[in-house]
Amino acid sequence: MSAQKRLYISADIEGTAGVVSGEQLTPKGFEYQQAREWMTAEVVAACNAAFEWGIDEVVVSDSHNNGQNLLLDKMPNNVQVVRSWPRPLCMMEGIDIGDYLGALLIGYHSGGSSVDGVLAHTLHGGAIAEVRLNNQVASETVISAATAAHFNVPVIMASGDDSYSRHVQTVLPDAETVITKWAHSATSARMLLPRQVEQHIAEATVKALTRRDTIKPTPVKYPVTVDIRCLRRTGAELCSYLPMIERVDSHTIRFVGKDMVEVSKVLQFLTASGALTP
Repeated sequence: MSAQKRLYISADIEGTAGVVSGEQLTPKGFEYQQAREWMTAEVVAACNAAFEWGIDEVVVSDSHNNGQNLLLDKMPNNVQVVRSWPRPLCMMEGIDIGDYLGALLIGYHSGGSSVDGVLAHTLHGGAIAEVRLNNQVASETVISAATAAHFNVPVIMASGDDSYSRHVQTVLPDAETVITKWAHSATSARMLLPRQVEQHIAEATVKALTRRDTIKPTPVKYPVTVDIRCLRRTGAELCSYLPMIERVDSHTIRFVGKDMVEVSKVLQFLTASGALTP
């Protein structure tokens, strides 16, 4: 009997078609329910295309805000969803549980120190200005791809706005990309209609799976030196009380992780514990 073909998806919302403002990001926002439907539809489009291609099972990490955005009753069969926080592998939880043909990053966005991009941030927009891995600026995409690479899984497709697409072409040059909108500012963009983006995601998923053997994982060198530039001076000070964390300057902290699993655990602790926002 042949082994099951499995695909991994990490889903965020800021890069989703239609999403442009904070009012769409949390349950209290007036258009949040619509935004989570758009987010769900993009993931479903990728899943259905993957199943038609020949994938047997998909694991999806709901990686935005509270981790409870995707509408489970709209998911096709043979999809498993990782929900809520905390979780050791952050936005890539579940990547460790089996062999995957590849990973998709859907609805992602540019990093916090990016000059442009809709709703750009890294991990915690209210606490972190920039993350670096081995002195290289690391967006959520770089962190997610490095985590996937630890388990020998390549990121084969990513979707988000035009700024994000350019970023992906720099850090993951072999991956397929889907542009969902064109940024005018941090909170404005020219949109493709969600149904058009869903079709583009489906097509890109098939392309990525078909040429998956030409796309390699993107590991970082171990051990990993992680620098975090905090938005709050008090956050950097408080975190430096931990013996494994060094305070580099007024707003920057540093730690060294033996691998991306350890890095992910520390990042999850820092973002979920409130230590960065005392």
